Amino acid sequence: MSRDVGRWSLSVASLCLAASGCVGQLGDNGGPGPSGTPSGEDPGRVTIHRLNRAEYDNTVRDLLGTASSPAVDFPADDHSYGFDNNADTLTLSPLQLELYERAAEKLADEALALGSAAVLDRFEAETVGGSVGAASGSAWNLTSAGDVTVTKTLEAAGTYHVRVRAWQQAAGPDAAQMSISVAGTVLGPFDVTGTADEPQLVEQDIELAAGNASIVVSFLNDYYEPDLGEDRNLLVDWIEIEGPDGVATDNPLRERIVICEPTTGEACVRDIIAAFGRRAYRRPMTEDEIDGLMGLYDLALTNGDDETEGLKLTVRAMLSSPHFLFRVEVDDDPESEKAHALSSFELASRLSYFLWSSMPDDALLDLAESDELLDPEVLSAQVDRMLDDEKSVALVDNFAGQWLFIRALADSTPDYTAFPSFDDDLREAMRQEANLFFAEFLKEDGLPLDQLIESDFAYVNDRLAEHYGIDGAFGADFQRTTLSGAPRGGLLRQGAWLTVTSNPDRTSPVKRGKWILENLLCDAPPPPPAGVEGFKPEDLEAKTQKELLAAHRSDPVCASCHSVMDPLGLALENYDGIGSFRLQDKGVNVDPSGDFEGDPFQTPDEFVKLLVQDDRLPSCAAEKVFTYALGRAPANTDRAYLETIVEDFQASGLSLRELLKLVVTSEPFMYRRGEGEGGLP
Repeated sequence: MSRDVGRWSLSVASLCLAASGCVGQLGDNGGPGPSGTPSGEDPGRVTIHRLNRAEYDNTVRDLLGTASSPAVDFPADDHSYGFDNNADTLTLSPLQLELYERAAEKLADEALALGSAAVLDRFEAETVGGSVGAASGSAWNLTSAGDVTVTKTLEAAGTYHVRVRAWQQAAGPDAAQMSISVAGTVLGPFDVTGTADEPQLVEQDIELAAGNASIVVSFLNDYYEPDLGEDRNLLVDWIEIEGPDGVATDNPLRERIVICEPTTGEACVRDIIAAFGRRAYRRPMTEDEIDGLMGLYDLALTNGDDETEGLKLTVRAMLSSPHFLFRVEVDDDPESEKAHALSSFELASRLSYFLWSSMPDDALLDLAESDELLDPEVLSAQVDRMLDDEKSVALVDNFAGQWLFIRALADSTPDYTAFPSFDDDLREAMRQEANLFFAEFLKEDGLPLDQLIESDFAYVNDRLAEHYGIDGAFGADFQRTTLSGAPRGGLLRQGAWLTVTSNPDRTSPVKRGKWILENLLCDAPPPPPAGVEGFKPEDLEAKTQKELLAAHRSDPVCASCHSVMDPLGLALENYDGIGSFRLQDKGVNVDPSGDFEGDPFQTPDEFVKLLVQDDRLPSCAAEKVFTYALGRAPANTDRAYLETIVEDFQASGLSLRELLKLVVTSEPFMYRRGEGEGGLP
């Protein structure tokens, strides 16, 4: 089948599958759930959820075993309520659909490629011809400086052996000289002293990438003296290329999909489609869906393609389907406001994309198939299992990375003049410290939430310890070290957070204070009024941040918000724009003292101790987890649920792992409803 026919078939298949997602029941999503919620409260609803970039890459990794990251070419995902997994903002543009189809084609080709052993190709020069000269028996005679060129498509990268058999027609004082150019790399020159009776073999090994490679054999030193009857020529017999060396004949990605031999008939192909579809669609496929994909497979064979090409077309269709690209949750009556339980497969997807930013594994799908996953105790046990799995690093990267602004460190650009010690090694050290620190809270015996703000330890290596002024030899790898007297400990005194909440050339108490209000206390200040001017350049040079902000607060329009924000940020003014500890700023002693909710403090330590006692801290953490887990913002109807979650969270000793379980076993996570006739959100 031609590529055009394949692309047409895939587009039609995608449109048909997309149309099926608009009305009626999508696939086999289990039986009907209970009527309403046990509590009688409204669990809300989640818009159909497109996989974001992180989720897409993780899903194709776990589904196919690929090491590629196709989503790097996709448009950036929009953020809402602090996260990029909010379903309401995960729209789908025509460009993105085209990129999905392109990625599906590449992924299917990679996953179903047949393994290739080393291949030997020989090109007879007299058949290929050259840029000059003529055929001479079994060789091509280069009668003057010229080339014989062949092109070979290499299926895989690796070490290749290039061989040329040639001889000379001798003349003059020197031997004929020959070079071999392979994919632009010139090898040689080589003296060719062989004769027609005893040809010379020149062999070279070279590392080549997959793709088209040209091999050019060139005659370099033509010699012609007609008066003496002397004429030096180069005769090329053949050109060989063999390789690549050491390439396995099996494709492990293919083995994940092709569970039987498709040449045995339709029953095997249906089994392949059903098994792959269960994982790709994250639920069992219907017979109608399998029939539709069998139609694509048969179309490929009808057009002259083999079984592998037929499977590639079906896999491309599944990877372009809304059942793969979206997390589909079905309401029997989309306009009914009556709540119903998620199917066990829908619940499995919610759980896996919350904790792993990826598809459910086989263990989770098996529990869904038996409906055991609907048991809250089983659900809690799965949270423990999944957090102990290495894939839970996604919760650090994507939840903590956005909540705590760790991700933003990659885009921070401290000014070199102001902070010459900042470099990429320090940036990476800061990032690793922040990730390792948050991972401590996810462990089975994890730390209580208050230690997120106030802890007695840090993760450092030599580079970060030097930056922090911590004595000791730690090496290149990170080690957990107990802090004794060092002005560190907790998120707000880590280099990553202090850097991303600063300006490129100075600290920003306003950014730091606003961040604490928004992300730790969920008490964001209103936006600034229009027309508010920033600081004058001459003031920035002459005054400390505390002096600048005091003048700013003298304006009644600014005072209402800045009187709340500024003390929180100024409490951390001992830490400069890249988190180094300092006692002076512009030659003046730093004064971190201030007032927090009516309680005075003199030092950063005293401020942190007041902050961890704030009742808004556990409530805000619960709200952030809830928002990320469901992929939607909390609504007014969630208030009772959140109050219960926070009470139980506090009773657990502020265990983050327990908070995750409380959210996962809550009705908003396990139930949903329709939109309502009037568009009830």
